[in-house]
Amino acid sequence: MIESASFVIVAAMSTKGARIKEVRDKLQLTQEGFARLLGGITRGAVGNWERDQGIKEENLELISARTGISYEWLATGRGSMDPNDIVQPAAKSASSGSVRIPDLNIFGGLGGGGALAIVQGNDGLPLDPDDLRGYWTFPEYLVRAFGSLSGIYAWEVRGDSMEPTLAGGSVVFVDTRQNKLPPNDIYAIDYGDGLMVKRLKLVPRSDLVSVISDNDRYAPDNLPRDDVQVFGRVIGWFQWRG
Repeated sequence: MIESASFVIVAAMSTKGARIKEVRDKLQLTQEGFARLLGGITRGAVGNWERDQGIKEENLELISARTGISYEWLATGRGSMDPNDIVQPAAKSASSGSVRIPDLNIFGGLGGGGALAIVQGNDGLPLDPDDLRGYWTFPEYLVRAFGSLSGIYAWEVRGDSMEPTLAGGSVVFVDTRQNKLPPNDIYAIDYGDGLMVKRLKLVPRSDLVSVISDNDRYAPDNLPRDDVQVFGRVIGWFQWRG
């Protein structure tokens, strides 16, 4: 778990390139991942910026718009940078005392046939900026236990294999930092049929993991651990009750 940090004061004498790298480091992104976050930017351009080369005003405006970081801080170094102000992947909203979690324009299947419409870069984050369909906004106190919300995303799930725990049409909140095989929990995974949400349980004294549907109509699959790609742990979900 990444602990939240106090306000970080950066002296005005730091360079624009150093401040851009500071933002990227707080987001825990590679240069390639940061370029993808900004959209239409190459990894090479990010590398040049961090060397203080080729930084234009519109570049700083783009970074500010995509991350929520103060344009003044990026341009001049004046003021402070609060990691909790980062909009992507999570941020304080314009409404004081609340935070936002990105809702991705993808879906994960609860049963077979879930389409894998997710972009995963070398940074390990399943995010394409063009696939963002909105934000979920929560009171700050409700998510305070998670510290930094970097790496937490929401998306829709479809199917019936995880009923009654998860109904089709539910929205799951996935912590992509928790992407190791677990003892027994619900995870966003892919084991050959696309993005799915399943319960995983390690099979003792073996190299297998059991992929479990909470719906008793579906039998579990015991698979080699290396065959199961874990995107992140489901830390919560939302669904309407009829």
